[in-house]
Amino acid sequence: MKLNFKDSDPLILNFKYSDPLIRSPTATLHRKGTVLSTSIRRTRQFCGALLLGACLAGTPALAAEGAGKPDPSLITAPSEPTQQDTWWKFYAGEMAIAGNNFYDPHGVDFQWAYSRKEPLPANARIVVHMHGSGGGVGSMQVFGPSPQGDIEVRAQDAEAHNVKWREWWTFGEDGTPYPGRRINAALDFVTQRYGIDTSTRGIVLQGPSMGGAGAVIQTMILPSPWRERIAYSSALAGVIMPRQIAQRDPVQYSTFPPDTLANEALWDSIDFAVQSKSDPIVRGMHYRHMFSSDDLFSAGVKHASTQLLFVNLVEEQKIGGAFAWVQAGHAYYEDGVSLPDMSSFEVEEQDVTLDRAHPAITHSTGNYPQRAAQRLNYTKFPRGHYNMGITWNHANIIDDESQIVFPLKYTQRTNLGKGIPDQPQKIKISVTPRRAQHFKLRDGEMLKWSWDGGALSGQATVEGDTVTMEAIPLVSGEDYKNLRLYR
Repeated sequence: MKLNFKDSDPLILNFKYSDPLIRSPTATLHRKGTVLSTSIRRTRQFCGALLLGACLAGTPALAAEGAGKPDPSLITAPSEPTQQDTWWKFYAGEMAIAGNNFYDPHGVDFQWAYSRKEPLPANARIVVHMHGSGGGVGSMQVFGPSPQGDIEVRAQDAEAHNVKWREWWTFGEDGTPYPGRRINAALDFVTQRYGIDTSTRGIVLQGPSMGGAGAVIQTMILPSPWRERIAYSSALAGVIMPRQIAQRDPVQYSTFPPDTLANEALWDSIDFAVQSKSDPIVRGMHYRHMFSSDDLFSAGVKHASTQLLFVNLVEEQKIGGAFAWVQAGHAYYEDGVSLPDMSSFEVEEQDVTLDRAHPAITHSTGNYPQRAAQRLNYTKFPRGHYNMGITWNHANIIDDESQIVFPLKYTQRTNLGKGIPDQPQKIKISVTPRRAQHFKLRDGEMLKWSWDGGALSGQATVEGDTVTMEAIPLVSGEDYKNLRLYR
């Protein structure tokens, strides 16, 4: 591979290391924090070579007896960067936790690392990147901060030390949320070192494959206080509904306690079908995901796509989300298809933070296919998208005691390839405000709404934690227009 550039700005190649669950690894080039290229892809066959070394290494001794309590002194990183350039600094850290089974019961130390922009901007955002299967060692090599934030933090799933310990970024074989405890410890360290307040921008969870599983599952089980600080989740080919997958293939989650009556609450805690109906943090989350409809690792009973089931649950429960899917096995890119990577925001001004409401868009007539039942029929509809082209201007969102205002815009996409029809020029959407901070919703109250300065208006009733404005018209090519909810 030959790369030629005309200037001398430093480059970082963020390669999504060889995850044996992904056939299409990708690389991303960054210069001064800007993504220059997002697709250096090569299809390859399933390969577990990286895991083989872990298997042959044998099983280290059981954990030494320890206090089994949080001990921040065990989580360290050098005061000076391990490596740096003009716009980034990288720090290789250590979790000396072999003698403390609060963080892991296997008697081994873990690595962790972080990178930061230089200079670090005020109100910096942290991105937690969770590696895919087989990437626990490679992910600790030098990397630059994610374009989705200013500091990127990486820890390890126990699979990095032995494949038999794979946690899927969820919990250990005893049902303890060890990965979340290690993530929390790394976040505690970084926020204390730099005095970062995460109460406004929040943190982002991100990852491919097994890491994509973590990006979604940790929104349900990350230990407090960090779960409350998650702004949104960004997954690639994530294996995100383990209970439904295990009903087809229990071996895939053989490192988990079995899904029996005795462990029902444990499995409920990671079941999006359960948590999306009742957990306030999950219901207020924003999810972004890029995947394949025919991913065998995500297949449920009768090989149904659990990832498309996830999309339908997001819509059914009026949770914020945007997704696109191809037909490429355990990957998120397909030659001949021109869908954008929906794991990232489509425009620069789009964002989701903790200090104001964000719009959960549902029932867009620009979706393909439009109906939930059609989405699950991936044989007839193998490729599709959900909320593609619908954006908002985050900086101009208003969330105060008297009103919520969302500036909304739609951009039609065409020439998508492989039988995916062009999006229509005009669409209608439903909008549900989520995670309002100042405008209080009162169950049963009738509220008013207006669109485009009164060009359209109506009323909507609060039902529990939701109020939805229906049939809002958007026209491709028009500038942002305001949707206002008020008393």
